[in-house]
Amino acid sequence: MQFSNKQVLIVEDQRPFLLLLKGLMHSMGTSDVVTKSSAEQAASLCKKHKFDIVICDLHLGADNKNGYELIEELRTRNLISQTAVFILISADSARPVVLGSIERRPDDFLIKPFSQAQLKSRIVRAWQKRQFLQQAYTLIERGEINSAIDHIESLLESPSHYKGHCEQLLVELYWRINQPDKALDVLSDYIEGKPVLWAQTAIGKTYLYLKEYEKAISIAKRALKRNRFNADAHDILAQAYQSLDSGDKALEAIKEAIKLSPYSLPRHFKACEIGRINEDLVLAASSSQAIWDLSKRTVHKTSLHWCGIIRSLLDVAELADDKKQRNKYQQEALLTLQRGKFDEHLQKMDRDFDVDIFGTIVNARISAIDGKLIDAKRHLSNSQSLLDDKYAEVPTAFIPDSINVMYKLGEFDDALQLKSELETRQGELDENSTSMLNIQANNAAKNLASYQQFNREGIQHYQQKDYERAKASFSLAQGFAPVNTGVALNLLQCLLQIAVKAGKADATLIAECKRLFKLIDDMSLKEPYKEKYTNLREELSKYIGF
Repeated sequence: MQFSNKQVLIVEDQRPFLLLLKGLMHSMGTSDVVTKSSAEQAASLCKKHKFDIVICDLHLGADNKNGYELIEELRTRNLISQTAVFILISADSARPVVLGSIERRPDDFLIKPFSQAQLKSRIVRAWQKRQFLQQAYTLIERGEINSAIDHIESLLESPSHYKGHCEQLLVELYWRINQPDKALDVLSDYIEGKPVLWAQTAIGKTYLYLKEYEKAISIAKRALKRNRFNADAHDILAQAYQSLDSGDKALEAIKEAIKLSPYSLPRHFKACEIGRINEDLVLAASSSQAIWDLSKRTVHKTSLHWCGIIRSLLDVAELADDKKQRNKYQQEALLTLQRGKFDEHLQKMDRDFDVDIFGTIVNARISAIDGKLIDAKRHLSNSQSLLDDKYAEVPTAFIPDSINVMYKLGEFDDALQLKSELETRQGELDENSTSMLNIQANNAAKNLASYQQFNREGIQHYQQKDYERAKASFSLAQGFAPVNTGVALNLLQCLLQIAVKAGKADATLIAECKRLFKLIDDMSLKEPYKEKYTNLREELSKYIGF
């Protein structure tokens, strides 16, 4: 490998070591060496200038983007070429740091101090690998996955030093196109053969794709016998046990994976899902916080992750054993909300995100948790009105928590409408919000089905002018959706027809009207509901006197 024609970028915030690295590269023959002291400066430079080699320190200042985050940005946004080599370096040899570094897949990872010979050999090895796989990487970048698979298979037909790299890339491409059976064919020699670490992990993941969970568990346990610090094996165990409804084992496995390697976003997303399913909501809250901390300076940043922290804290409050514990998590959620108004990361990533409107949704959630359903409905109605006034289209960040409250209040029609809207926004929803909505939908399914059944029966009876039976059916529907506006209006319609038929309103009917008015008064209603309510109240006033 010739270094004389290579363009090198060094990213290091400690000037003595930066100068040392620059000197090492010059001594290897490189004349074009650019240095930057921050990842932000490096990313900006890479938008204009292409480098062959990037050497980056992991830690670049507590408040700045780190090496993890830089490599993700450069690769995800294609700010470096497919043949460019990225070397991550660090003086921190702690296991979580090393595992976190490897999971970002730099071309190599070096622990300080290291020699010029070590640095040179690692760069040369990485460069040669990328040159060998250049066409495959290019095809993948273009989205030509099948062509990439064909090319890699042709490379495997001839002996090379890169057989393992080719096989690993091929397996991942088969996963991407949902052909795990072909991935298993690639891995067949490793199933009972030499225990290669990456291959054992890949076999376990492939069995997960194939829904062969017992085999996945067996492979993961075998991998852990050889290396008890294999976080990926614990991930496999967690997913397999959860699929087999062994919640306690799934929780134990994902917690161990996080303990070993806490800097993985996918791992924390999975922890949130497993935590919610098994009602370990403290785990979900902890991982939601980690997701925000790990993503807020990266290409994965989104206000949804910040919303997830508050939502998860309220999840804990909802299932708290006593009032004191409930209040503690509610206050923590409100404190996080308040801090959000001054969070620079949140403001920079989504200037259109309105923390105050989100706060109104949070207040609705808290009122619902405390059993104050009318207050919750009022907050929710206000929030939706504010969203309609401010935005032509409601931003995705507000939708999951709005749906969450709607399910709890029995506003199923509005929840289903918003859920349908989300389905048109492919790729906008983060995994944490998706898993929460799926669990909420499953929990609400029984109440939703009962509400729809009785509401439908009520409409049928009303159309048949059997107003007493219609009232009975709507009352049953309201039992499953206690503050649902549509059901309340349907009941008022029945009461009006009963009063018209009797020519008067008895004390029971008047009390029922008062109760329903209380559910609707002072609410921000959609225009059709508002018109219907105004007309009903006017007609009923002839019989009930107010």
